Amino acid sequence: MRYFFVVAVLACCLASCKKDSNAANPEITIVGKWYLKKYHTRSYKNDILVRDTSRSNYTATDFEIFNADGSGYTSNLTPAGETALIKYNYTLNGKTLMITQNTPAFYEGTYTIIQLTENTLEVTYESAVVYNGDHYRGIDNVLFKR
Repeated sequence: MRYFFVVAVLACCLASCKKDSNAANPEITIVGKWYLKKYHTRSYKNDILVRDTSRSNYTATDFEIFNADGSGYTSNLTPAGETALIKYNYTLNGKTLMITQNTPAFYEGTYTIIQLTENTLEVTYESAVVYNGDHYRGIDNVLFKR
């Protein structure tokens, strides 16, 4: 009888130590601080590539912060060596990231998320305009890391 009791207690202990397979995995989110690592730009005129540039020499002052309330800001080192902080609002719907603000900014617009992992955020932005009968198109890919 005593052995039965010991076996029953051990079985209960083992069952209680079992991992919960229904435990939620941490959600991957855009919220947080992201450091700019690479900016790649391609420009086309009438579907012919006229410019293909890439920059990756960013510093710790080049980053984005996405807050949980839909606000955020960007920090960039200016050519004069100063740090510029620009506040904005954003919305995220699936893979569509829209950045808006009260004053115009070169990065205001609708971006598509290419990759979002715990440590990597990559977005793309496309623009197009017709000027004097010529069709101009630009594609920017921006890579961030935590």
